[in-house]
Amino acid sequence: MSNVAELRKGANLTQRQLADLVGVTEATIANWETGRSGLEWFVRLDRLCKALRCAPVDLYRIEESQAAEDQGGQG
Repeated sequence: MSNVAELRKGANLTQRQLADLVGVTEATIANWETGRSGLEWFVRLDRLCKALRCAPVDLYRIEESQAAEDQGGQG
């Protein structure tokens, strides 16, 4: 079961706001929240991290300039 809606509401975000932050459509967020589609990659990511004994953040190298850009220049 997806926790996306609960977490989104806990962050005081609308589906539109979350979609804008993530770079997807509002429909995609709605689908994630209802479990209709799109969450298979979470399962695969979880399996990958368990196999490699790492956290998802460990899989990617993000340059400081890219991280600042992704945060709207805050960083």
